[in-house]
Amino acid sequence: MMLSLHRQLPQAVKLMLLVAFCTLSDCYDPLDPSGNITVTIDINQRTDDGYKARVTLQNYYQYRHVIEPGWKLGWTWTNKEVIWSMKGAFAIDRGNCSTYTDPIPHSCMQNPTIVDFSSDVSEDSRTENCCRGGLLSARAINPMNSLSSFELQVGNLANDSLGHAPSSLTLMTPGPGYTCSPLIDTDPTIIPDLGGQRQVPAYRTWKSTCTYSSFLAHESPVCCASLSTFYNPTITSCPSCSCGCPNAEKGTETCIRPVDFSSPSNYDNDQEIIQCTDHMCPIRVHWHIKNNYRDYWGVKLTISNYVRNRNYSNWNLLVQHPGLSQPATTYSFNSTVLPTVGFQGT
Repeated sequence: MMLSLHRQLPQAVKLMLLVAFCTLSDCYDPLDPSGNITVTIDINQRTDDGYKARVTLQNYYQYRHVIEPGWKLGWTWTNKEVIWSMKGAFAIDRGNCSTYTDPIPHSCMQNPTIVDFSSDVSEDSRTENCCRGGLLSARAINPMNSLSSFELQVGNLANDSLGHAPSSLTLMTPGPGYTCSPLIDTDPTIIPDLGGQRQVPAYRTWKSTCTYSSFLAHESPVCCASLSTFYNPTITSCPSCSCGCPNAEKGTETCIRPVDFSSPSNYDNDQEIIQCTDHMCPIRVHWHIKNNYRDYWGVKLTISNYVRNRNYSNWNLLVQHPGLSQPATTYSFNSTVLPTVGFQGT
């Protein structure tokens, strides 16, 4: 992919990919400090032994997608709640429901894990904004696909109680990296009715915000940058061991050497198999200055995937550079400017 920029003093590109700061009290991305995934639980109907609710995940990040295999949402019930039924998602484990005969709850787990349906699920299992295989687009890039919702009926609560908010909310998207705040009572969500002519508040609304830290998600960096220019034959490659060091043993199974095009059969499907390189990074970004004219200069960006068992079909690249504060023309890819960083390419 290529881009050309109006003339400005060339400076080394600063590629800020998956960078975050994390303290004991807060985790955030300095390039998108207001970004988060908000989890909202709206109780919109009482039942004989509990309630019906809608759960919504909204991705407020400007450039960070939730990719395959999609989000997993978990929590711990504070009482002895059960999930009688669900639409738009499902609990992966029913748990021990031996005390129930007919009907049998959808899940009796004290700490259920919820996942999204794929798009080919039957119509009677669907609900609004569901069934995208757990994918969540960044709101600034694709707002229509930046949220996901599902419905559930919760029971086994005595005295017509609405219970208490679940505790220990966890979000996996995929892998670790997100830290979620406790679910707290907030102003009830206003739900439109009668085609928007009537406004109905939820009985109760709980909310949690989940923020991302690359330090929690990855022990080592996941990408590196190499540089070159048209006027110099020297290529500044990624520093050795940028994302860890390859093992000295040639027969090691921690990475795949270029001559070995077959993947070991004993690997976990969720484990990334990285090609052996000097830098050992899953992704390499190469920044090549193609030309340098009086009014503008052009750059070619090349992204190389060294993960042998994973494709990235919905990727985006975040680039921070002083030249990108000026108008830029891009070729072969879409781009947009983010207010906090200056430039975003997808």
